[in-house]
Amino acid sequence: MSETHLVGSVLRAGRLAGGACLCAMALASLAGAQEASAFGGIRGVIRDTTGQSLAGVQITIRGASLVAETDLDGRFELGKIRPGMLSLRFRRLGFRPDTVDLLVLGGTVVPLDVTLERLAVSLTPVVVRGRTELTGWRQGFYQRRESGGGHFFTREDIEKRNPSLMTDMFRMIPGVTIQPSQGIIRNQLRFRGQRGCAPLTWLDGSPLAAGEFDMDALSPGSIEAFEVYTGSTAPPRFAVAPGIGPRTCGVIVIWSREGQRRPRRPPPVSAASQIAKLVDERQIFTAAQVDVTARQDTTRPVKPIYPDALYDAHVSGSVMVEFIVAATGEVDSERISVVFASHPLFADAVRNALEHAMYVPAVRGGLPVHQVVQHEFVFVPDSSRRRRG
Repeated sequence: MSETHLVGSVLRAGRLAGGACLCAMALASLAGAQEASAFGGIRGVIRDTTGQSLAGVQITIRGASLVAETDLDGRFELGKIRPGMLSLRFRRLGFRPDTVDLLVLGGTVVPLDVTLERLAVSLTPVVVRGRTELTGWRQGFYQRRESGGGHFFTREDIEKRNPSLMTDMFRMIPGVTIQPSQGIIRNQLRFRGQRGCAPLTWLDGSPLAAGEFDMDALSPGSIEAFEVYTGSTAPPRFAVAPGIGPRTCGVIVIWSREGQRRPRRPPPVSAASQIAKLVDERQIFTAAQVDVTARQDTTRPVKPIYPDALYDAHVSGSVMVEFIVAATGEVDSERISVVFASHPLFADAVRNALEHAMYVPAVRGGLPVHQVVQHEFVFVPDSSRRRRG
């Protein structure tokens, strides 16, 4: 065969192969389109009668094992549903269940809005009024922060910067110099050009040392808040330390965390589903199933801390959470489910407050028992204070 005939044969074979490939792609695309049009979907949002979006609502299809759950915005989506009439059931503890029948067509997504009716609430909502009810070191910290004169950092600030070392938090403070050293203290803090003079450091209200303290000996994760005074503006309480005397080289005041909070990992099954399953199995009870319902312990009230960013911006809001009060009065911190939240930071504040909270347990048949409760927390900013810039 000549070279010309050989090239022509190859070209013809290539065209045939290319045509076959295009046909195969077209058939695959057509099959995919037909498969997609063979199914439908449902996309919706679930609210209560006040218009509040509900999280953790379970959605099931009668006769099928498919289960979905609403997110924090009350939204859900079901895909690859065979066309036809369906019966959807919506369930959330604390709300009256509802069933909706609807027709799903192939190749379409059906929009759906559902409203669930709230059942009776046994617990009085907790109102967080700005920072008027703060106690302990937080009360003084935020009062000094409002007055100014220093630099103030909270847990939110530390997490936002995510420093490797504690001294990294000082790099952005005006008037602070970090001096590398070959000694035991690798990073020495100096304020306002005071090269040979170390600042006085306090931890939880007590002075740390007469000499210099190694700030990097503290883990950033162990600090809840800290204050820095680079000049002579330190409050009188911290300007002079017993046995040390006055210090003119600046002051650092550190407040440690009350118990290291465990990192939260998303469980394979949501807290709302776990709690509903425990109720179905009669391992825990609802308010309607006990003789005396669980309630707040007035001697140890739950007091969430108003999130700094929302407090400074005068943002109000509310959160309702669902959790288990054990027969001991302790809160099961592994199963705290958000029913609704106007802002995720409010939900985080309530979760943190509940980790070490105590309630008066429910009573059934004369004995304390586990009960699922839903408790609302309302955050109201202080209208008399100025907005921080």
